[in-house]
Amino acid sequence: MSSSQTSELDVQDDASILAHADDIFTPVKLPVSGRTACNRFVKAPLYEHFTALWDGTPNDALFSLYAKWGSGYWGVILTGNVQVDRQHLTFGRDMTVPEVLTPETLAPWRRLADSIHTGRASPPSSDAKLEEDSTPGLGRPLALIQLSHGGRQSLNILGGRPAFAPPLAPSPIRSGATHAAKEGKFSLAIHRLLHQEPREMTLDDIKNAVSAFVRGAQLAAQSGFDGVQIHAAHGYLISQFISPKSNIRTDDYSAERDPLHFLRDVVYAIRAPGVVPDDFVIAVKLNSADYARDTAELQHNRALDHVREIGSWGLVDFIEVSGGDYEDPQFIDSVQQFKSPRQVMFEEFASRSIDILAQCTPTATSRPPPLVCLTGGLNTLPKMSSVLAHKHAHLLGIGRLSVTHPLLPIDIHTALSTARATGRAPTFLLTEPPALLPLGAPPRTLLSWRALERLLTYLLTLLWAVVPARMPRLVGAGGNVNWHNIVMRRIAAGEPEPADYTLGTIGATIRFYFTPYPPSPAGSRWWLLAGLVGVAIGVGLGQVL
Repeated sequence: MSSSQTSELDVQDDASILAHADDIFTPVKLPVSGRTACNRFVKAPLYEHFTALWDGTPNDALFSLYAKWGSGYWGVILTGNVQVDRQHLTFGRDMTVPEVLTPETLAPWRRLADSIHTGRASPPSSDAKLEEDSTPGLGRPLALIQLSHGGRQSLNILGGRPAFAPPLAPSPIRSGATHAAKEGKFSLAIHRLLHQEPREMTLDDIKNAVSAFVRGAQLAAQSGFDGVQIHAAHGYLISQFISPKSNIRTDDYSAERDPLHFLRDVVYAIRAPGVVPDDFVIAVKLNSADYARDTAELQHNRALDHVREIGSWGLVDFIEVSGGDYEDPQFIDSVQQFKSPRQVMFEEFASRSIDILAQCTPTATSRPPPLVCLTGGLNTLPKMSSVLAHKHAHLLGIGRLSVTHPLLPIDIHTALSTARATGRAPTFLLTEPPALLPLGAPPRTLLSWRALERLLTYLLTLLWAVVPARMPRLVGAGGNVNWHNIVMRRIAAGEPEPADYTLGTIGATIRFYFTPYPPSPAGSRWWLLAGLVGVAIGVGLGQVL
């Protein structure tokens, strides 16, 4: 798009931008697999924290949650990160690829895929299908598993290894080491407790990890999913290979010499003949900036070089643009200021990626280069319409808004249809959702458990204010994520109004860590483990304060 066209769109008001809203419901064909998404909405990956501790098997709560999203007619639905190695989990309750694929281990995954495709959480039947009508832009979603490996970000004990056993990573650099000076001794103590110094991966370790990703893709194909997304962002293993702050190797997997070597191995291995069907979707989640030693411009240039290389493979259907890791959680921290109320996170990078990909000539296949999915901050209809109007992305990744509005595609489609029928501008989702508060919005009455919780939380914040220590930024930013996780629990439980803004982010964080969902006999193990971690944190504090 020319600069004059962009400038013209920038001065338009929301009413003019909303004229492009119908573009959301135009189908889009994925270039490599040939599959078609019925609309531009992508339910972005969100960590569910729903499985039993160290189990990793999809359960009834996950079936109910994804059935709700499945009934919303999204174009694409991505699961939260599914770990390919059960010894490299994040918080211990991740969905995990089975070590052996058998009819028994595939069964719960088939049911999860059916929940997405049919919009029903009940066990699959031969005639189960999502009820579709002839309405353009609404139809059966494509279901993708997001495959991930925790690498050095896999937590101590919770990550699935014995206490203080080192995780695998490209280089022996502990997570948090580069940010210790910024966040203080307490933050450093937390990082040292939770993140062990990793063991540098051998070439055999790398081959095993690639094989684990391939097994994850085969799990998806054999259980009825339409494809996978390879998680190469947010500081997980593939991102660790890409970033020079976590990869100081000097061999063929060096971040300076060939940063995409590991990712390329994974993608080519999955696309190898006979591994998955030809119409199997492969997407990649990529950081827009992950190079701590560079300026912002150099970071973007490096990341754009990676987009260019991925585009040259001709093996990937779309690239989801994101950013940050556990040390610098841009993907969690949504507090960013923009010149335009319609601007969203990573939008400039996504736009530049489209320009670069348009000039790519794939070498491995004759298929076109990948599409671009923009995720982050798309929380109003004008923002969504603006991104498509400016041609800054092909697909709209919706994260937190998919939790507060799980039927978002239907809701927006209905609003636009009503606007056309009445001749009035749509009124749905014109403003940003309510801000989440640490204590929550005031409850309707002071004579309630929520009011008592709010008081106790306030007293807790006063107590913490006098502690001369600073929490890691991830913990502070995570309150927002934890609130949305509690809403996901309420969706799975079938509550009619799951979004409760009287619940504060502090209360949500306490619930996230200390009340595992769904309740199970194994819950006592979680409480015991939480207590042990609490004692360890206390001992650590005694050493640094």
